[in-house]
This record gives sequence, structure tokens and C-alpha cells, in this order.
Amino acid sequence: MSEEKKARMLIVSLASLFALPYIGAYLKYGGNFPADMFVYPATAPLHKASFNVYVFGAIALCFIGAVLLYVYPKLFGFKKVEPHVRPFAEKKGLPSWFWIGGIVWIVSVILLWSKRAIFDADFKILDIFIWWGFSIMIDGIVYARSGGNSLIGRRPKELVGIATASVTGWMIFEYFNFFVNYNWYYPNGDQLPSYEFLVYSMVASTAVFPISFELYGLFNTFKGFSTKYSDGIKISLPKWVGTALMLVCFAGMFLTPFFPNDLFFIVWVAPLIILSVLLGRFGIWTPFTQVKKGDWSPLLLLALSWVAAGFCVECWNYFSGTHIDGVLQTENTLYWAYSVPYVNVLHVFEMPLLGFLGYLPYGVYCGIWWITFSHMLDMPTLFNEKDHRNV
Repeated sequence: MSEEKKARMLIVSLASLFALPYIGAYLKYGGNFPADMFVYPATAPLHKASFNVYVFGAIALCFIGAVLLYVYPKLFGFKKVEPHVRPFAEKKGLPSWFWIGGIVWIVSVILLWSKRAIFDADFKILDIFIWWGFSIMIDGIVYARSGGNSLIGRRPKELVGIATASVTGWMIFEYFNFFVNYNWYYPNGDQLPSYEFLVYSMVASTAVFPISFELYGLFNTFKGFSTKYSDGIKISLPKWVGTALMLVCFAGMFLTPFFPNDLFFIVWVAPLIILSVLLGRFGIWTPFTQVKKGDWSPLLLLALSWVAAGFCVECWNYFSGTHIDGVLQTENTLYWAYSVPYVNVLHVFEMPLLGFLGYLPYGVYCGIWWITFSHMLDMPTLFNEKDHRNV
């Protein structure tokens, strides 16, 4: 397949992801969109389906299954692999940026949680410093544990590329959020003009992908953990299955405005599935490539990266506000909350417990989007090579 045809297929697929939910909404409302449909930032959710024990139970089973997979992989056919199968480099001392990132992270968290702004703009930008400070600090740990093989240590240009891709990679979900009646919203978002909030959100989103890649790199520095899922069941799906999955995803995106409660999950998995299938057909390495050989480590560790990241960011977000009798008080302009149909109970911070299950595909999506982004712009990256984990 020529590079021109590959680029054309990617562009058409991405354009379809954007267009289909809009077309669906246009047809549903006859072109007369509700006044509260395209509000950004949304400060409150629209109508959501109430708690449903059957839906909750079904998703809870998936949640339990995911936990068992990570904790007891033998139950799913994984064999034990000795950690020494892959050589690791000698460790180094902590680099200077570890201390810089750590100080920025700690100071920013203290300021945000103490609700004490030094400058008027503090509460608008502290999230940016918290996320980036944490990412840079983790990179320093990866550098020390891997013998210098970290993004900042050896591939700083790639980190810049990942941060750039992160903006579009996250903002696409802000767009999809319009069509699911705002599964997340910003209670204090009206403190800023819409355009200004958008600017702060885009700058903050530069850290969404880096925090995932840094934690993924950290997981791979632990010998036993990095090989724990490397000898499992080999799965190779026929081409027609990939085609069918893509068609289902495209159809789901189109139907989302008609069934925003029932299809709210589709916006999280459709981009991941469609792009993964296309990259596989282009012969480009993705975390799914190794599954054909029974090596699930890249896939499962990348997925886990945003579960860990999600727990951290949800914690930082929650404690930037004061919660008295269910009433939120916060100066954090970028503070977010959730309203998820059917399962909006048992919150961990602001996130419903079962919502953390959605971070698994999102972690993989971060890797898939970066590989796609770098391929379209012909940018070099080690993350589309099977040996990128050799640290």
C-alpha cells in the first residue's frame, strides 16, 4: 500500500470520527440544535439515565476481570517468565530535572490544595505545573533506573512531539463530550470567557500524553513487572473482524447523539479501535502487534499507565476544592466533575469507581494516537518499534 493511500485512509477515518456524531445530531434535531448542546466549557451535565443495577453489575464484572488479569495473570493463561530474559542497563543517579520537576509538583500541589493564590492567574495554571512537574519528576526516576534511557535523557524531541500530539489527542474528546450530554463538566468554567478557558485547557492538555508515557516507561524499569504479561495467549484476528469492528465503531459514533446514555462508552473506544486496525494494516507496529506473539506486556502496561495517572490527577483535582454536604467550593477554574449514566455511584474522588475502567483503553489510545500522529507527520519515534522497551 502506498504512503499516499495510507495517508488518505487515515485522513478519511479521522474526518469521519469528527463528522459522524455531528451528522447524527443534525438529523436528530433537524438542524435546530438545543441551545445547551455545544456549550464550552459545560458547567453542568445534561439529562442522564439514573442508576441501573444490571448495567452496573455487567460493568462491575468487567472491572473485576481487569483487576484479576493484572493481579493473577495465570488465570488467563499467562506463563511465568523469568525477569532476566531481557537485559537492563546499569542504573544512574537522579538527574537535575528530577529535583526541578519534584519541587514544581510539590509547590503547585500545596498552592492548589491550600487554596492560596500568589498571582491572580494561579488557579488557572496550577494544573499545568502539577501535571508537567510530576511527569518530569517521573522521567528523572526512569532515567536513573534505566541507565539514562528516558524521554528527556535520550529523546527530548520526541517528548515535545508527544506533548504536541497530546493537545489534539485530548481535545477530540472535549468535542465528543458534546454528544454524550457532558459526561464531564467544569463547575467553575464560567469564571473565564470560553476562548480563554479553551486556551488554558489546550496548554494543560500538553501534559496528558507525557504523563502516560512516563509512567509506562517507569513500569518497564521493573524487571519482573515488565515481563509479567509477555507469555500469554496468542491472538491474531482475521482481516474481516477488523473491518467489522471499524464499521461498528463508525456506526456507534453516528448513533451516539440518538442514544447518548447507552452509547456513552463508544467515544472512548472508537478512535482506539479504528486507528489500531488501520495501523496494523499499514504494517506499523502497535501494542496490539505483540499480542499475535503472546506478548501482552506493551498493551497491558500502556493501558495501566493511565489508570495510575488517572488516580493521581483525580486526587489532585478533588482536593483542590472543599466539599461540604455535597456542595463544592473551589477557586480552581479547571476543576472537573463527572455525571455518567447508569453507574454514577461509589465515587473515588470525583470519578465513579467503575469509571476507572475507562482509563485502560485511554492509556492504549495515548500510544496509538502518538504513533498515528508521528506517522502522518513523518516524525521519527521509537514507540512504533517492538524493542522500544529495552531499557
